Amino acid sequence: MIERENIRETDGLDKLLSQCFAGGELLRRELRLSEAQAAYVADVYPAQVRPMGEHWYEITFQEAFYNGCN
Repeated sequence: MIERENIRETDGLDKLLSQCFAGGELLRRELRLSEAQAAYVADVYPAQVRPMGEHWYEITFQEAFYNGCN
């Protein structure tokens, strides 16, 4: 995959994460993502990204560990 495809695949992902995590109110969600998107989330955000199979990933933001959600 070339760099341009990687950039295109993560376009809009920040907005999707903001919507899915309700602006910080939710700290853990299961999302269906591509490998590139999951890697982007793991690299850019303070979040744990755990693969669950069939392109599903559990995303847990670090604040969840501090608030007892783990």
